[in-house]
Amino acid sequence: MSSSPLRQHDPASVDHATSPDSPEPDTQARNDYDSPWKEALELFFPQAIQLLAPDLYALVDWAAPIGFLDKELQAIRHAAVPSKGRKMVDKLVKVRLLSGHPAYLQVHLEVQGRLATEADFRAFSWRVFQYHTLLQIREMRRQSLATPPPIYSLGILIDQPGVEEPPVTQLVHRDKYLSQKTEFVFPVVELRQWANRLDDLDALAPHNPFAVFVMAQIQASRHPDKATRLRPLIDLVRRLYGYGYDRDRIGQLVRLVEWVIRLPTDLETDYLQAARQLEQEHEMSYVTIAERVYTQQGLKMGIEQGIEQGIERGIEQGIERGIEQGQANLLLRLVERRFGAQADDVHEKIRSANSAQLEAWSLNFVDAQVLDDVFKD
Repeated sequence: MSSSPLRQHDPASVDHATSPDSPEPDTQARNDYDSPWKEALELFFPQAIQLLAPDLYALVDWAAPIGFLDKELQAIRHAAVPSKGRKMVDKLVKVRLLSGHPAYLQVHLEVQGRLATEADFRAFSWRVFQYHTLLQIREMRRQSLATPPPIYSLGILIDQPGVEEPPVTQLVHRDKYLSQKTEFVFPVVELRQWANRLDDLDALAPHNPFAVFVMAQIQASRHPDKATRLRPLIDLVRRLYGYGYDRDRIGQLVRLVEWVIRLPTDLETDYLQAARQLEQEHEMSYVTIAERVYTQQGLKMGIEQGIEQGIERGIEQGIERGIEQGQANLLLRLVERRFGAQADDVHEKIRSANSAQLEAWSLNFVDAQVLDDVFKD
């Protein structure tokens, strides 16, 4: 831990005029970071803990299965005092320690940037303490325990440009009334601590994919104006190709990187050209902005070809069937590009589908991890 001062919070002293429970004004520059963070934590949870909380990482038996407890977390949310205004990502994960005992890891992510006021820090600390306590009570009741199981709470703060204070490394929820006192201390990671250490992250990235995701978040924070993000995005994708990951891992990471470093529509064509060049240099392909743009262009071409075929036949049915054939041909090419050559039954399934089915499968394809994901309802 660094030598940053320990922040102390007394809930009784919250200034309600500046409380984060008051809705914040909407801003055009706001980004949707919660969804990519949720996915990144699920895909790379051990690597995230290794990077952000190495002391904890050393205590966990990562060879044992880990469980994401979404239902349990939902029950805790229902029991908690509602949090208004600011958006957060909460993850609850069950792991096994090297000692053989189970433990619970709580991860609380502030997704709207660094907490700006003392009231923000108080509210954040109270929320983490509240979840920690409710989880203790729930597990003690469920398992008939006399004392709570090990629970580790970690706060993550996405940085905001222009903040000059030293990064916070710990927060305290403190409640004192007369002679009684409650104090809850938990570690916090501010991504600002990595902002000037991109070379360190770059060195870690070949062995820790979550370092790539953190690099993407830092670049997004450095470039809140999306019109300035093209070069940082291309540079990070180029680095990613050099880390030695296989095709599937690169596909996962590029999708997350693009998700965080979101481009305006008018820059996607420039990115498409650069991405295709990188694909050719490394003889590897993936489905990203580049291929989504390609998909849109291909669908347009398929529609145009279908109209031409239909006009030649002079019948409306020919136009419709031509459009479907263009859609089917494009989807089949994409499927085989990602998943390899397919059997005749897959070809037949795609070619015999109607336009609505092909459109739904094309949307499924963007995020599909296995072939069955393409054809799900």
